[in-house]
Amino acid sequence: MSIEKLPSGKFRAVVSHGGKKSRSKAVSTRAQAKILEAQLTLSVGAKPKDGGHTVAEVIAGFIADGETTMSPGTLDFYRKGEGAMPATFKSRQVSDVSAYILDGVYAEMRQGGASEHKIGKAHKLLSVSFARAARYGWVTANPCRDAVKPKPATKDIDPPSPEKVRQVITSAEDVNADLPTFLRLLAATGMRRGEGVALQWGDFEDGLVWIRRNLVEERRELTVRETKTGSKGKRRISVDEGTMEAIEALRLRQALTAAENDLPGPVWVFSHDAGVTPWTPSYTTRAFGRLSDEFTLHDLRHFHATQLLAEGKPIANVSRRLGHSSVTVTLNTYSHWLPEQDRDAADFIGDLLNGR
Repeated sequence: MSIEKLPSGKFRAVVSHGGKKSRSKAVSTRAQAKILEAQLTLSVGAKPKDGGHTVAEVIAGFIADGETTMSPGTLDFYRKGEGAMPATFKSRQVSDVSAYILDGVYAEMRQGGASEHKIGKAHKLLSVSFARAARYGWVTANPCRDAVKPKPATKDIDPPSPEKVRQVITSAEDVNADLPTFLRLLAATGMRRGEGVALQWGDFEDGLVWIRRNLVEERRELTVRETKTGSKGKRRISVDEGTMEAIEALRLRQALTAAENDLPGPVWVFSHDAGVTPWTPSYTTRAFGRLSDEFTLHDLRHFHATQLLAEGKPIANVSRRLGHSSVTVTLNTYSHWLPEQDRDAADFIGDLLNGR
């Protein structure tokens, strides 16, 4: 099994089995050729060799696999993780990497001034890359499972008060007539900005909103993707009456503008051209930046979650509204906003013990 570099500069995989050589098609990168090598090995019935791949190669293969499925933000996260790793480590054979080696690499990164957050990015990338390598038979086990996982400091959440949220929503009309509705909807539902700009008129029904998709910007192009947490992020949640009234008013304004300008029926809820094309996520961030320097657009999501939890709403319901992958994620993020519920629990148990 090997990777050949052709005179054209492209690469192809070569697998020998049963006295015969099989070759893959030519591809642009060595990482892509590695993927074809694995596929070719399986197709001819050969046994994948243990090792023979460097850390850099398995990382490149994982990233190449994800270029068509991962968001730009996720790809950027992984590339920064790769950039933080020592070059000497990336040239090491994957079969020579153990948990002991990884712990040493992380220690070396700390000595070089890398933060726990940056080391955490490297660990996450290595974990998914080695999982892929194990699946292809390049390693017998994923060493990241036994390495000491970096623990970045958790950033304190400081959500805005209801008064500040109302002030921002009111002043948003000076930026864009539809922006108050967008901000109120985010605060009222906890949805992410990409989910908000991805809304279509068919997603609203009888006081409910379906959150089905996410808009991301890739190379200055808008792409429709699943929600951040995939199928678990697809959800139908209730919307309060006041927010629905604002949505309906926007629907009427948009339909009137479309009719007056001979445009097709509106599709996208938040749009500069009466529903023909959607707002971009970056536009909403820039627009919000003109309104407040005290909190961010994403803090409206934190506002939604913390207000509900402070009122004692079930965490499972809050987690579902946020589209988290599990209740555990919600607990890990917002556990410190549950002090009153903890006090109630303590008093309840005390009353039982006291016979009350």
